[in-house]
Amino acid sequence: MTTLSGLLIANAQLNELRGNEMAREGSVAPKERINVTFKPAVGGAQEEIELPLKLLVLGDFIQRADERKLEGRKSISIDKNNFDDVLAKQELELVLNIPDRLQADSGADELTVSIKVSSMKDFNPASLVEQIPELKKLMELRNALMALKGPLGNWAACG
Repeated sequence: MTTLSGLLIANAQLNELRGNEMAREGSVAPKERINVTFKPAVGGAQEEIELPLKLLVLGDFIQRADERKLEGRKSISIDKNNFDDVLAKQELELVLNIPDRLQADSGADELTVSIKVSSMKDFNPASLVEQIPELKKLMELRNALMALKGPLGNWAACG
């Protein structure tokens, strides 16, 4: 099992984000983006050089024990193309206790939900409904009522 266990490297090169062609043309970067530039102090060069943005994110992202020593763990390079693959390899699962707003008469104050995360699509409402049994039951009831409403909605027109 591959684990993230603490090391993530997000390598987003600025030229790649803009596209290599735009970088060669010297287009103006949007203000929302972080631009890292420097002027070399050696050799009398006056030209500003734009550097790629590289981030090292270090933390405990898997929320389970990892017996490997920190020195033995390998960093994982993440970009926009492999983000879902890296998530899937981590076998992440969120277990949350949330206020139970679905069943007022059940007597339970909290609802425990377990959400498996293997891609960013798992955070879409439809995916969440599929993973939470209480919401899935309510959605099935809603769909059954909608199916029943369809034929009955035209009842007055038939008579």
